[in-house]
Amino acid sequence: MGISYYKKKRAPKYTEKQLEDVPTRARRLYRLLLNGDFELVMDDEKYFLLNSESVAANRDFYTSDKNVTPPEIKFRRSQKYEPKILVWVALLETGLSEPFFAKQQQAAASDIIKKEKLLFWPDLASSHYGHKVTQYLDENHVQYVERQSNPPNCPQSRSIETLWSILADMMYEGGWEAKTIYQLKRRIAKKLKEIDIEVFQATFSSVRKQLRKIADKGPYASCSS
Repeated sequence: MGISYYKKKRAPKYTEKQLEDVPTRARRLYRLLLNGDFELVMDDEKYFLLNSESVAANRDFYTSDKNVTPPEIKFRRSQKYEPKILVWVALLETGLSEPFFAKQQQAAASDIIKKEKLLFWPDLASSHYGHKVTQYLDENHVQYVERQSNPPNCPQSRSIETLWSILADMMYEGGWEAKTIYQLKRRIAKKLKEIDIEVFQATFSSVRKQLRKIADKGPYASCSS
């Protein structure tokens, strides 16, 4: 019997409860998407700092003598409450929304919800299902994936999760860092426009397939390599 080598796939870590809930919720969402006549909207938000050590290239430095290396190069200097900004975007089959920055005054989805027949698919953060949020959506007749139909911890079925990872790499490439929040906002807006959105739009055509696979075989069945 031949033995083959396989590279381990990446996957979220699931609790026993999640492994029970995910297939059931995925099936509910699959049926909703199958029977509904609306445009799917994946929306999410992420905090960005003026600089990031999460990008591998920004963690290290090269020198022939670290004793004479300037402190700003040798050390990752941090403060207790570093300046950061919350960014919200929505990904649709027709494209990507303009980024919404938390300190803006208008409602994040104000332009998007003017369209008809939308289905918002947020992650399961408690803020997305707070009373004020759901009340606002209900008052504006906006459909959204209800909590009991939203599979927990399934980034493999939500391409917007991958978008954040790619954006962060582009943002802080080469050790880039912002001096001000204004510079950070400009950088985010610029890099979002450089992302090949067609790649993410193409994943919308496979959302139902992914959910069906999760419903039938569990969440690990749809994890990418």
